Amino acid sequence: MRLSINWLKDFVEVTIPPEELADRLTLAGLEVEAVEIPDVRFVGVMVGRVEQVAAHPQADRLKLADVFDGRRRYRVVCGAPNVQAGGLYPFAPVGAVLADGKPLKAVRLRGILSEGMLLAEDELGLSDDHSGLMELPSDLTVGSDLVEALSLRDMVLEVAITPNRPDCLSVLGLAREVSALLDVPLRLPSVELQTDTESIQRWAAVDIEDPENCPRYTARMVVDLQVRPSPFWLRRRLQVSGFRAINNLVDVTNYVLLEYGQPLHAFDFDCLQGGRIIVRRPRTEETRFTTLDGQDRPLAWETLLICDAAVPVAIAGVMGGQASEVTGDTRRVLIESAYFNPPSIRRASKRLGLSSESSYRFERGIDPETLLPALDRAAQLMAEFGGGRILHGLIDVCPRPISRPRLRLRLGRTSAVLGTPLDKPLVSDILRRLQMPPITEDADALTVQVPSYRGDLTREVDLIEEVARLHGYDQIPVTLPRLAMSAARPPKEARLREKARELLLGMGFFEVINYAFQPDRLTTLLEGDDPDRSFVKVANPISEEQAVMRRSLIPGLLQNMRLNAAHFIKDVKIFEIGKTFWPCSGGKLPDEPLMLAGLLTGARTTPAWNLAETALDYYDVKGVVENLLAGLLVNPVNFKPASVSFLYPGALIQSGETVLGWFGEIHPDIAEQFDLKPRAYVFQLDFVLVTAAAKECAHFTPLPRYPAVYRDLAVTLAASWPSDQVTEAIYALGHPWLVEAQLFDVYAGPPVPPGERSLAFHLHYRDPERTLTDEAVDPWHEAVIQGLQEKFGAKLRT
Repeated sequence: MRLSINWLKDFVEVTIPPEELADRLTLAGLEVEAVEIPDVRFVGVMVGRVEQVAAHPQADRLKLADVFDGRRRYRVVCGAPNVQAGGLYPFAPVGAVLADGKPLKAVRLRGILSEGMLLAEDELGLSDDHSGLMELPSDLTVGSDLVEALSLRDMVLEVAITPNRPDCLSVLGLAREVSALLDVPLRLPSVELQTDTESIQRWAAVDIEDPENCPRYTARMVVDLQVRPSPFWLRRRLQVSGFRAINNLVDVTNYVLLEYGQPLHAFDFDCLQGGRIIVRRPRTEETRFTTLDGQDRPLAWETLLICDAAVPVAIAGVMGGQASEVTGDTRRVLIESAYFNPPSIRRASKRLGLSSESSYRFERGIDPETLLPALDRAAQLMAEFGGGRILHGLIDVCPRPISRPRLRLRLGRTSAVLGTPLDKPLVSDILRRLQMPPITEDADALTVQVPSYRGDLTREVDLIEEVARLHGYDQIPVTLPRLAMSAARPPKEARLREKARELLLGMGFFEVINYAFQPDRLTTLLEGDDPDRSFVKVANPISEEQAVMRRSLIPGLLQNMRLNAAHFIKDVKIFEIGKTFWPCSGGKLPDEPLMLAGLLTGARTTPAWNLAETALDYYDVKGVVENLLAGLLVNPVNFKPASVSFLYPGALIQSGETVLGWFGEIHPDIAEQFDLKPRAYVFQLDFVLVTAAAKECAHFTPLPRYPAVYRDLAVTLAASWPSDQVTEAIYALGHPWLVEAQLFDVYAGPPVPPGERSLAFHLHYRDPERTLTDEAVDPWHEAVIQGLQEKFGAKLRT
């Protein structure tokens, strides 16, 4: 928003320099991005009065004018068609500098010396108009400097208006801010309408078919107008504000737009069919509309239109149409001043790719109470500049009145939020300056009525911000907040994730992070070409290599191993914690279970002169899983052989009856497909199930006070019995004295019969209350042996 200081002074007395005003506005939240001084490129030009005009004796198109500057008369040769005796015009005597930067010299034209020059606007650099001399108002002082007489010495502030402050998209709105900042009175524009006896209701009517998007529509009518250029002062104000002058009628709508912030539109009434305005949405056959800029634009079903009795004449709040625009032949004008629903205008503007000064304001929200003052101001100026008559009465259709809330401001809350104590008189004075004087007061609160132009004030905290702005952010002391510091305990899954990382890093693993996208063929290699298998597919994949979302972390780890092997890195221990994606039926979002997977390959230890190289094997990955789950407090854990298509061999990892995951060696055929030569061992855990199975905390067991009794036990039994079942049975049979049963040897072969194997255990017996003796342990140990014989058909091996 470009703010002319001269224009601002019409409404408020500016008691500080413009540079300081710019700083004050910026500190109040209205950032001034630039301070500009409009260029005045002439020097020494004054107000001259033509005393007499005579024909040039040697030229038909030239005239001789006697010009008086308040001190002396000059003979000037002039060719302008509009020079007249008694008129006031810009006069440049010899030595004055014009817009071209050259000093004026006396010249002889057709034998007569011209002692100066009467000027047009383009010669002063004020516009491109060269149709005639610049006619000056008759109340100017003859001989006065033209810059001072026309108030051309001005400063313009470029103010950045935030989207929540549409009330400041006008000179009057910024004047309100200056009035509040400087605590000086605000002067509103003086509007005095002289209306005719003829009524507007005789000619025009308005219907609103969409009250939701047009809660209020007002109109006035001005007739017997003459379309001509606007007065210079108005054109100058439009120019410094970034607008181009067109004619007196259109310029008035732009002028009032800048002055009040209320967009207006002037319809050539003689182009409106039926003399009726209808606010509605497009009909089925109305698919396109030609706007003022000559563009044929498509219409969506929700675009709000301004129509006459037959066809659309404007896109509401955005731009008018060519069919009803003001032209040089316009004699009767219907002035529109309306309020439109901001989201409706924004949607229409964005859909059409068309932003105008009107839509910019409407889509942010205008003041519904400014419609009539702005309408009256426009009608007054049009009648004044166009020599027309304002018809009696106005049209004001308001199916849905718009009201503003009353807000309660607590003084204690204000001081707490701002961090500085503010008393009631100070806060009341700030609200008064903001034109929100308290309606009611109590011990610790003020109630105010929010003005109609402040649509951004809806909550108590908004009022607190207003108090801070006017009091001055620089007046609020800098203090450290008093906060009760307490570290929130992370959720269980997050704690276990970090613990799993620590454990695996401690076992020599490196963490990797792979893309969640992968090609379909990787999962096909692992799981086979199952027609029932489904993926979460990427709608717009970058390439076929990222076409689907992963169902497993293992393909990514195998790719990592292959890339490491290509760089001659053979010993690899890596893991990844990440989400997998499983489609759900019914169009729901996919399930995204968190998984933990790892891969081992290469040597178990780095070879040295005294240490031979040994390769990792199946039991290394099993040991990693056991250590990991033990560290995560998941117990008991048992393993069962399983047939997994891409593992050879493979096993399930269970906690009780819950299958937590699996581990094993990658099948040689799969390894060949991935171009992997060394053996690779992998594991994958469902981290959601691991989290559910993990204990919250470890239980402390004090060190034993009494020594243990140690016994070794070796039994032969059918090879089909898993060792973990035998171990569980030993614990059950030896309870409560048996505290540890450790399997230390597994043997099959002579003299053990075929189909059987030997399992050897270290057994530790301990009583927490006393020292056990061999005599006391013997019956328990014999009971364990007998129990194994009965349950598994085991035989004691001696």
